[in-house]
Amino acid sequence: MVDPGRFSNLALPNGIRLTRVVETDVAMIDPMGRTALAKTAITGREMIILLVAGLDEREKSISLYHEILEGLTVAVRNPPQTVTDFVESDFEAAAITAHERFGFADPEKVIMFLRIYGFGAKSD
Repeated sequence: MVDPGRFSNLALPNGIRLTRVVETDVAMIDPMGRTALAKTAITGREMIILLVAGLDEREKSISLYHEILEGLTVAVRNPPQTVTDFVESDFEAAAITAHERFGFADPEKVIMFLRIYGFGAKSD
């Protein structure tokens, strides 16, 4: 249901490009030392997302919503006020809500989700 390949070279709001989503067997640890399901690398205006291989479709979907929102928030110079005070649990809650509201993540749904949080506004 979630096809990571559909996110390759995806133009995100605010001039950021998601170059690819890669599923990996390599275990990931977050900055707090906890096991992570996904990780985002940002270089300049490009983003790559790593997902732990074998996630169920729901986990994969929520991880994509989460990583793209969080990554875009970090990658842009002036993120929308709606996300500037977000902490990890806020990104996770937003991603769960997006999955429940819109369904499995795909590029169109993710862009719609980002617009709700103010990315891609005319003033960007």
